[in-house]
Order: sequence, then C-alpha cells, then structure tokens
Amino acid sequence: MKKMNARETLLYLAELLTAYLEELRSAAKDGFAYGEKTAYTECLEIVQLWDEAAVNGLDYKIEKRYPL
Repeated sequence: MKKMNARETLLYLAELLTAYLEELRSAAKDGFAYGEKTAYTECLEIVQLWDEAAVNGLDYKIEKRYPL
C-alpha cells in the first residue's frame, strides 16, 4: 500500500469503516457482530471530528444510519 497523507488516510478509513458497517447490516445478530458494529461506529464518530468530515460525506448522524 502506498503512503498517504492525513487527508487521504482519513478518507480511506471512513470509506473502510462505512463498508464494514454496511456489511454488518445483513450479518447475524450475535454478540460478536454487535461488538464489531459498536467499534466501527465509535471509530467513524472519531473520524467525524475531523474539520473536513462533513464536506467529505460524513455529514450525517452515524448512530441514526447504523443503529446499535
């Protein structure tokens, strides 16, 4: 994987976490999946603290889109 600057890294991380959360929508409702979803949601909320988050597609309530 090539080196990325901070902006590229945050965009990549947000894309990856969102993809994981989308996959978990159809996953079995077990304790492990719930833990995964909680962790990914929390990480995405941290990325949302980035001052450019909203203009880069993270302009929504994460827990509303991916309820726990």
